Amino acid sequence: MAIKQPLADLMRPEALDEMVGQRHLLAQGKPLYQIINQHIAISLLLWGPPGCGKTTLAYVMSKTLKIPFEKFNASIQNKSQLQKLIEKHPDESFVLLLDEIHRLTKPIQDYLLPYLENGRVLLVGTTTENPIMSIVPAIRSRCQIFEFTAISSEEIEPFLQRAAKEYLDFELPEEQAHLIANCGNGDVRVSLNVLDTLHAMHPDDLTDEVIREFAINQHFAFDKDATKHYDYLSAFQDSIEGSETDAALYYLAVILRSGDLESVVRRLKDSAALDVGLADPALVTQVITLANTALEIGLPRARTHVAMATMLLCLSRKSDSVLEAYKRAEKDAAHPSEHPMPDYLHDAHYKHAIEIRNAGNMFNMFDEKYQVAQQEYLPKDLIGHHYFVPRDNANDKRLYERYKKLFSYIYQRPFIAGDTSTVFDHGFKKKHN
Repeated sequence: MAIKQPLADLMRPEALDEMVGQRHLLAQGKPLYQIINQHIAISLLLWGPPGCGKTTLAYVMSKTLKIPFEKFNASIQNKSQLQKLIEKHPDESFVLLLDEIHRLTKPIQDYLLPYLENGRVLLVGTTTENPIMSIVPAIRSRCQIFEFTAISSEEIEPFLQRAAKEYLDFELPEEQAHLIANCGNGDVRVSLNVLDTLHAMHPDDLTDEVIREFAINQHFAFDKDATKHYDYLSAFQDSIEGSETDAALYYLAVILRSGDLESVVRRLKDSAALDVGLADPALVTQVITLANTALEIGLPRARTHVAMATMLLCLSRKSDSVLEAYKRAEKDAAHPSEHPMPDYLHDAHYKHAIEIRNAGNMFNMFDEKYQVAQQEYLPKDLIGHHYFVPRDNANDKRLYERYKKLFSYIYQRPFIAGDTSTVFDHGFKKKHN
């Protein structure tokens, strides 16, 4: 049986005016349009989500400049394979599409740099990562950097209709083009593959309902290794912190379309302690239980569990008093040798420990009133450094009252509350009111 050429390959543009999207770079008079149309030989770094035209631009560039085109993938190919590509063109320049350039190893980088310098290799490096953070300066400084963006459904729809007419021999209605374009979430290649698959499955009876059902059961256009992956996760957790339930649920739904339940669970657990904390410790336990249950049962049923955890976190009172208390303690802990602990707190398991330091010779707190021993625990010069500052919620305030009473009983001295940001000059930025 003959293998059918994928629709995405058949529709690959060969000229600038055939490309979809990136009008901010490829419209007449825009930067990339001028570079390529005026045959300016310059290496490029293109970054953006999958399927937005980065590879296609490299191909169009070679066609426009009328020079050979080669492909190299930094994540799966090695230096010897790159050498063979370059040796194929001993007396001419060529466009080298270097996919996943952020994974470039140092030996390959060192080998490639001279060819960039002498112009024999016209590099088009593509990546889903921000090149400022992921590409080494030696490569970055030799390239012009351009950001590609996800292509809108409105731009993809007519492209799908043209593909259906030219290569699949049928007219694709506007509504169906819209539904299929949305499946790609800005990725033209995914949208074309969906169209190709749906037409093969339903050559004569493709309906809106068929497309919707297909979309529900697929994971589209969400690369776990891409910058956008972390953007959505960040937006999800920030929305929880900001108590915006609708936004948190939206970003949760986007992430779960990719099947990335594990990252959601990690963020929920982190948010429970970080954002709710002492405001509602019982809720922290609830969220952790829901998150663990979600992992046990898996998707799709786990959607309810993580959505419930998300809503509980959003609707709860917030407190970062635990983190802020730790930060204050961390500041004092920067130079522990300057703050010797009481001898009786030292480890007492080794021979002669008691003779050397009186180690372990401390009161049994269970014999004491309130089960609290009246003895010093902090280094002497840190007694009175109070790290816990309550937030404006009932539970923080209740625990703070016990915190003060315990200090006064243990040290037999009054608790003196101060403005810790002034007393200790820690300068921590308060995020919650």
